[in-house]
Amino acid sequence: MISLSHLGREIHRRYDEFGPILVFDDGNKRYLSFGTADEQSCQLKSAPLQLQHEYARAMVAVLMQSDASTPPANITLLGTGGGTLASTLFHWLPQATIQTVDLRQAVFQIAQQYFALPRDKRLSTHVSDAAEFLRNSEQGQCDLLICDLYLADGLDPLVLQSDFLDSCERHLSAHGWLVLNLWKEHREQTDCLAQLKQRFPQLLQSTTTDGNWILWASKYAEIADKKTARERCVQRSPLAGFNLWSVVKGFYRHR
Repeated sequence: MISLSHLGREIHRRYDEFGPILVFDDGNKRYLSFGTADEQSCQLKSAPLQLQHEYARAMVAVLMQSDASTPPANITLLGTGGGTLASTLFHWLPQATIQTVDLRQAVFQIAQQYFALPRDKRLSTHVSDAAEFLRNSEQGQCDLLICDLYLADGLDPLVLQSDFLDSCERHLSAHGWLVLNLWKEHREQTDCLAQLKQRFPQLLQSTTTDGNWILWASKYAEIADKKTARERCVQRSPLAGFNLWSVVKGFYRHR
């Protein structure tokens, strides 16, 4: 196994049929790893709701497409990690119902025990393959679908399959948003972007400095103009604990 000593002291380790799950703590931050050099999650212990990875900030920043008076009411997260995205959305959107999905029961247990994933009736956990979960879910009931499906060795190939994108489209409400977390290398796969545009005419994309390619996609929702998006960022940055516009402006670079 790769040395992960740079993440601090190992405080938990367990194995399931998919491999190892490790938790590290350096005194300031807590990390989740699947036994590779990539961090699955990072949480600042003094401010656990302040997202640390730029790609995670770019995913939740899609909320700037919604007016504060009409936030998404039903949210689905595919891929859980330490649960930092789910926890952040749970606290940012107190009226929202959140479903978070993962293949690994152990991931949920660790997220609750070591990363304070809420145990609450508004947040339900589902041990399931993401594609199967979408197939069995009620169509058109989700206002925000965040797909962050990574295995120990990289992106789950499921995400780039046309059937999976069809399932994402069916899961979303008419004005819902799909958020995909890919690697920047996937930008060269032009068929991926073409498939998305066929299903989601409204599409914004940005490449983060940590090497992720984040896409926001919707069937019918209007894209907020740049001025409106900037104003919303100014209003909501105090809650986020970071400068939202520094993340959102990348999605408007070519508009």
